[in-house]
Amino acid sequence: MYLQPPVQHQIRSWFDAVVALGIKVKDREARAHNLRVARLCVHIGRQLSMSAGELRVLARAGLMHDIGKLGIPDSVLGKHSALDESEWSLMRTHPEMGLNLLDRAGQSSREVLAVLYHHERLDGSGYPYGLKAEGIPVEARIVAVADTYDALTSDRPYRKACTEAEARRVLIEEAKTRLDPRAVAALLGALDQNVTAFEAAPRRALAF
Repeated sequence: MYLQPPVQHQIRSWFDAVVALGIKVKDREARAHNLRVARLCVHIGRQLSMSAGELRVLARAGLMHDIGKLGIPDSVLGKHSALDESEWSLMRTHPEMGLNLLDRAGQSSREVLAVLYHHERLDGSGYPYGLKAEGIPVEARIVAVADTYDALTSDRPYRKACTEAEARRVLIEEAKTRLDPRAVAALLGALDQNVTAFEAAPRRALAF
């Protein structure tokens, strides 16, 4: 399940390029989350037999999917309880903030659209536009699955991480209506190929 060194180097280089453009990551965990999501996206893409070029798009999209959170106050991002209505409304603006940042940074449209749409859901319940099914680019659907998995298996200010088994159950349930079932199946297939490493240390299994 480890990425080959050239892919690791490319992902790190893309991240460094984003930082060099003045887009700085606020904390180590946010950086680690972005890197893990990028790697998960590549694992999903490989399971789906996507081309090398498509994998590079997925890696960049995963790496930058939450870049818009740089515009969200730390008091909201790090809150240890449920967000109130105004805070949640603010949080839901981060995909569009990401679009604005990446447009200025000259990123390609496929990565930018994945960033903009990674919180859209197949049943139209997502944001910012309530897109449905095939109206959501495949890259965004893959980022959504990778992001959901990593969020479930990581500690958050307001809850502890889920177990691997719990995360699997959530993904399978979400694949019925909200998450792309092919992308979910691809992720589960990737996990099955190295289940011990993922169960023992999901973060270390994906770390550089």
